[in-house]
Amino acid sequence: MKPILNASFFRSDNDNEPVREWLKALSATERRVMGEDIKTVQFGWPLGMPLVRHLEGGIWEIRIKLENRIA
Repeated sequence: MKPILNASFFRSDNDNEPVREWLKALSATERRVMGEDIKTVQFGWPLGMPLVRHLEGGIWEIRIKLENRIA
């Protein structure tokens, strides 16, 4: 099965990917939760709150609930 949406990381003008770097610093458990929720959005689109929130234009955020915070 092919995903409905493609996920991509923000890339700065100097080719840094701060979100990817942040993800690398998370625990394996938190990375797994993040990946599962991103996959849910990719294959289950369209979705809304509490998992997905529209920011503006074509930009949406995935709001992932971790143990003691939302990422």
